[in-house]
Amino acid sequence: MNPNINPLSNITNLKVRHMIMQILAFMWSGVFSLYIVDSLYVFGITAIAHALLIAAIVVTAYVFYTAKNKPQVFDGKSGKQ
Repeated sequence: MNPNINPLSNITNLKVRHMIMQILAFMWSGVFSLYIVDSLYVFGITAIAHALLIAAIVVTAYVFYTAKNKPQVFDGKSGKQ
């Protein structure tokens, strides 16, 4: 899954490439959950856990991005200048 040599390296937008890798990872974790345990219950737990993990990563990345590019948002004065 080296992003420099797999076919996804042809996608120039790094954010899109990363999102596609996340979707593929989510898909394969679901497939392996069903294959190994043969249980929809385990798949559900795994799917929810992965969705929460990915959501936490997205929120963290957004907060860091905002702090870097628009730190005034966190000052509580963003609308009052």
